[in-house]
Amino acid sequence: MINDNDMKHLRRCVELARTAIEAGDEPFGSVLVSGNGKVLFEDHNHVAGGDHTQHPEFAIARWAANNMSPDERTAAPCTRRKSTVRCAPLLMAGSVSVA
Repeated sequence: MINDNDMKHLRRCVELARTAIEAGDEPFGSVLVSGNGKVLFEDHNHVAGGDHTQHPEFAIARWAANNMSPDERTAAPCTRRKSTVRCAPLLMAGSVSVA
């Protein structure tokens, strides 16, 4: 069940997707939230320049790998509300738990 806190973060993802559209990118935004609800990292698509690895999920995995311990990355599951098929395995490979 989605609670009010989840909705707040989902709304932010929509805002980030709008930012991506305004920049000429595909409409995807992602937010990495800690188990206690703190926003750790957020980004939107940056693929308009031709580099199709510039999805926000890739940026989250890179950020998590560089800024979080393996235990921190697996402490709270990541729930994907909308993610492309190629992004979910990347998150799992980066040890970001995916629910």
